[in-house]
Amino acid sequence: MISSQYKADSERAIEEVTLYLSSCCSLGGDGKDAWIFDVDDTNFYHSLFQEAWFWEIRDKGVKIVLVSSRRETLGSTVDNLIKVGYHGWTSFILRGLDDEYMHVQQYKSQVRKRLVDQGYRIWAIVGDQRSSLKGLSDAKRTFKLPNSIYYLS
Repeated sequence: MISSQYKADSERAIEEVTLYLSSCCSLGGDGKDAWIFDVDDTNFYHSLFQEAWFWEIRDKGVKIVLVSSRRETLGSTVDNLIKVGYHGWTSFILRGLDDEYMHVQQYKSQVRKRLVDQGYRIWAIVGDQRSSLKGLSDAKRTFKLPNSIYYLS
């Protein structure tokens, strides 16, 4: 059962992302504009809206980068993402052996730093935990979706 507060928080986040999408992203024309989706705990309620955002962002010419703190092979995660409508992303980044013991915030911050070092301009990050949004990012915006199951500080 979804609480009224969770529903209200979700609707607010959805409105903010939708408004930002309507006015953002003056592209550089060099293929280095990016939008990051944290995909660790995307639930079904959010996946419906994120799928719409995903396609709108892709249609603008912005590269989609999916980031997960999972330590697994791509197979099952990719299958699950495709089942909820995600495909055609530019990059999907999972933990490797070198960073598997890092705290989630440090790991995701380093992923974003590597993207910026490669010349990407990060227009936004969407995630459902503060730890996925904090740290070095150089993102123009971050959007925190509510998580009805748990909260990590």
